[in-house]
Amino acid sequence: MRFMATLFTSLVLLSGVAEARPVSYPDAWTVMLRNDVNQNSAHIHYTLDTQHSVGLRLRYDREDDFVFTGAQLNRLIKRWNKVDSQANLYGRIAIGQVSDNLDDVEMRLKRESDEGLFFGVSGDWETRRYFVSAAAEHWDNGRFGEFSEFHGRLGIAPYVANTGALHTWIMVEGHHRPESRNKVGASALLRFFKGPSLLEVGVDDTGEPLLNYIHRF
Repeated sequence: MRFMATLFTSLVLLSGVAEARPVSYPDAWTVMLRNDVNQNSAHIHYTLDTQHSVGLRLRYDREDDFVFTGAQLNRLIKRWNKVDSQANLYGRIAIGQVSDNLDDVEMRLKRESDEGLFFGVSGDWETRRYFVSAAAEHWDNGRFGEFSEFHGRLGIAPYVANTGALHTWIMVEGHHRPESRNKVGASALLRFFKGPSLLEVGVDDTGEPLLNYIHRF
């Protein structure tokens, strides 16, 4: 499969800080919300052990106007711990239903839907001052079509905060979506996190605002 070859060759290992990762500590619940020009997404997951989390994934595709609802499994494939840095590699897969985005629930149930499949890999490398990230994803939405996405981030912390203090990151993100009308794009973001909460605000190169939020329980 052409996508698989591209996916693995594009894996330059590398997503932000620990609070943004898809596997937390055992018995923790995490709410992850992402909103940008292409999607509105929610992922609520429970961490089973140090390597696995499972949960609900909802994604509204703003470009093609459909909704994916399904179960997602996240796995920590590998972790590299160094004295002053850490790197991680993750795999993710979700299976669910894809349907038209209709306000009337009764009408939505009457419309034809299809099975959907998502899989991706992502990784990160970080110190207390710098980080690099990259991810590759593929969505098979049945009759609603397929698309791939590749994105990465670079970031720097303007100051090194102590544990429990407010942490701030200045970030730039680039993405490539081969099947999208806007194939290549970039964004600038500010990331703030303290304790169990993380907030990202920014704007992309078309002027659209970005807002992402993560909270762990």
